[in-house]
Amino acid sequence: MDKKIESIAIDGVAGVGKSTIAKMLAEKLGWKTLETGAIYRAITASLLAKNYDVKDEDFVGNIAHNLFIEVKYLKGVQHVFVDGMDLTAYLRGGAVENNVPFVAKVPEVREKVRAVQRQIAESENIVVEGRDIGTVVLPNSQNKIFLTADPKVRATRRFKQLCAKGQKPSMRKIYADILKRDELDKTRAISPLVPAQDAFVVDTSDMQANEVVDLILTKIKTKEKGLGAER
Repeated sequence: MDKKIESIAIDGVAGVGKSTIAKMLAEKLGWKTLETGAIYRAITASLLAKNYDVKDEDFVGNIAHNLFIEVKYLKGVQHVFVDGMDLTAYLRGGAVENNVPFVAKVPEVREKVRAVQRQIAESENIVVEGRDIGTVVLPNSQNKIFLTADPKVRATRRFKQLCAKGQKPSMRKIYADILKRDELDKTRAISPLVPAQDAFVVDTSDMQANEVVDLILTKIKTKEKGLGAER
């Protein structure tokens, strides 16, 4: 009998901790994670490295068709390769952070990334996180989660993370950037950020990461179908 492939689809607003929650869930389940935002970031980093205008949607759309994208897990860590180059180390820079929304909204880019996501999700049990996983990428997943939190809470968390790394961030700028990203995500014409109709919505404003993970696992395992039916 063929092994049943399962997935958990996690969507949510910027800075809500999707990657952290996804990794913790995957670790408890013995699955892998797929951070789809990293793929968009890698494409953006590749375009910026070539001095391309990422705001030229027609140009970016034409380029997207010819990109060769690979996701590999090296020592358990997700790495994204674009045209043979590992761009993982460049995904969190300011230039990529500021420009990825322009790249991610291009229909041809989203189509390209969607194909990569589905190919991986169809091959093994995986926790996939992003902004349109439950609504577009994996609409048939029986385990859909949508994470949200107050913008000020998300900004404070990000501020503390950067301070812990020895940086001197501006709280005002972080907060403004989060509000801007929220607006872009919710109003884009292609795959706007919305919870799937059957998603379990979790407001993490007053919760620790381990509490969120435990809540999600409890919710999933009590469903008549999906992950809980097999365990």
